[in-house]
Amino acid sequence: MRRRKNFSAAGNRSSVNGSLRQMYTDWHWGVEPKNLTEINDPDLPEELVETGRLVELHYRQPEQNPKRKDKVYKLAKKNSNKTHLAFDPHHKYERLYIATNDKPTLKKFKKDLYTTSPYKDVDLGDMSLYVGGKHAMDDYPPIDARAVGILTSIVYACEKEGDGYSFYVHKMGEERGIQPILAASKDGRLWVVGGNYTSPIQGITD
Repeated sequence: MRRRKNFSAAGNRSSVNGSLRQMYTDWHWGVEPKNLTEINDPDLPEELVETGRLVELHYRQPEQNPKRKDKVYKLAKKNSNKTHLAFDPHHKYERLYIATNDKPTLKKFKKDLYTTSPYKDVDLGDMSLYVGGKHAMDDYPPIDARAVGILTSIVYACEKEGDGYSFYVHKMGEERGIQPILAASKDGRLWVVGGNYTSPIQGITD
């Protein structure tokens, strides 16, 4: 069976169709894509546009006292450089995905986030319906994953026109209050499940 090719960036001018290149450029306020990264994962959409390299994930447990600080999972630079926060340009609500080809990074995600989760494996679609929001849909791949926690913020790094290479922090559920769940499957892949966000050219929006 032929594996799908998933693009975590819009790619260079000779590799990717013009609409994806333009979407990447618009999302990054005029910065054009410099390269193409292929993510061979049959469970991801065939085309993804990168928002930036994943830097940090902030999350909390549902029962956690709101006065306590969120847990922060910070990626080491070597893992961050190989991990893409990207969105599906063909999805109605521009769903976010966390994509990497790097086996050591996946192994680390599994050790740090999957094996330490106190929850049981649940189908991603069922999990999204429990969370609610625009992304509460049955169009997730048929994969079981463990909830890591409620995703409160996500930090990514990229270059945008006028800002240079910068870190961007987005607070999930900032407007409508429905935050997605950060989940991990047994192979170490991470998933953003449920929630009310979209990813238009202005950036991640709630």
